[in-house]
Amino acid sequence: MTAHILIVEDEDAYIEELKRIIGEAGGAAIPTFVTNRDDALAQLETGFFDFAILDLKIPTAKGTTDLDPEHGKYVFHHIRKVSPGTKILVLTASPSEDFIRPLIEQKHDSDIWSEGHKVHTVEFLKKIQLDEAPEIISKVVAAIRALSDVELQCEGLNLSMAEDRLVRIFAKNFNARRCAVYPIGSGKSGASTLRLQLIDRTGALIREVVAKLGELHKMIDEERRHDAHIVLLDGGATPRKMKLLEFGAGATAGIFYQLASGHEASMFLTMAAEDALAARAVAATAEALSGWSIGRNEEPKTIASIRRSWLSDEWAAKLHADYGLTWAPEFERRQIQTRWCCVHGDLHGENILVAPDGRVLVIDYGDVGPGSAAYDPVSLELSAVLQENPTLGAAWPTPDACRKWHELDAYVVDCPMPEFIRACRTWSNSLATGRRELAVCAYCYLLRQLKYDDTDKDRVLALLDGVQACWAAT
Repeated sequence: MTAHILIVEDEDAYIEELKRIIGEAGGAAIPTFVTNRDDALAQLETGFFDFAILDLKIPTAKGTTDLDPEHGKYVFHHIRKVSPGTKILVLTASPSEDFIRPLIEQKHDSDIWSEGHKVHTVEFLKKIQLDEAPEIISKVVAAIRALSDVELQCEGLNLSMAEDRLVRIFAKNFNARRCAVYPIGSGKSGASTLRLQLIDRTGALIREVVAKLGELHKMIDEERRHDAHIVLLDGGATPRKMKLLEFGAGATAGIFYQLASGHEASMFLTMAAEDALAARAVAATAEALSGWSIGRNEEPKTIASIRRSWLSDEWAAKLHADYGLTWAPEFERRQIQTRWCCVHGDLHGENILVAPDGRVLVIDYGDVGPGSAAYDPVSLELSAVLQENPTLGAAWPTPDACRKWHELDAYVVDCPMPEFIRACRTWSNSLATGRRELAVCAYCYLLRQLKYDDTDKDRVLALLDGVQACWAAT
């Protein structure tokens, strides 16, 4: 594999020396040289870099002479912000200078490229000791080259460079020689969710894995939510966390979970193939997540406070205005009884994996947190008619059917997966304090869907008519 290296240096002599060192590093490397702060920032906005070599005393822009270590410090902190997984080598005139201390505090030790030992994520080198740079640079180049020892089998799936790095780093950590990669699907978060099969040197399966790849702060937040809430649930239906990878892939990080064998179909694929099996899987999901809601008492909350779990006041006001929801502000001022507990928060059909016997595995914990107990089953039901799945089409639900959402028998006429819908509604009714809470959960989910560009707005608005009818019937 090829190492991608950003070099921020303005002195010609050092530029030439670094070119020579990188050229003799013993592996493929693509260096990108810039001489000033502004060009460095521009490269970081668009490029991927495994490694950055940074002279602190640089000018602000090409052609200027305002050399100052503050400009290099700015680039350093910008790298840590926009590409926190990139290893940095700081070139200094003297490491004893006062401004170095805050940079040293950014240093971590991590086995960045699964070499079996930890390395510094930030290193410092005095320019007069540049003869030590070849060893540092060659180790980085060799570590990245060694990732190619893992063969990826992506079956037509196009991974980004950062995703490729993370999958190889993870596979190498478990001594895999091959790794088969399959898409699972995702919601609206922008993160990639993948299924991995790790194969050892004998051809044996080491482990099946679910990988969630995305922005570092989101992966750290998901790990926090997992450790606070998912560990309280039945371990048979929630995969065990294996590893969080923060370094080695620029702006992207990854969290990896153990996947029990046999869970190869999503809930969406299951409902398209066998509606009855999907219904059983809904019941299994309800049982798997019941640990959050059992024993929770009712409490009064305004509808606006329930909606804030999923959508800010600013977004709600904008959507009310954009879609003519003149009734919504008054609706949100009302108060209902709700069973408030931990919920998954993004329980669509791609976040439940189903085994042939109906067992389930619930994945993706980026939105886990407090909410109305019925929100998960309501969002699962509605995801089937709003998010991409094999049964989604214009034929059902029609606008008239959407407006009858609150009348289940009328709603499921001509439905391609009626047992799934009924199972979701059974689960919702078992958790909701009444039809008002059911209507509020649907309102919150549907309003949230209006935020996204690729949702069927006409269908959402027709379903909101059904929500109003559900409320009026109480």
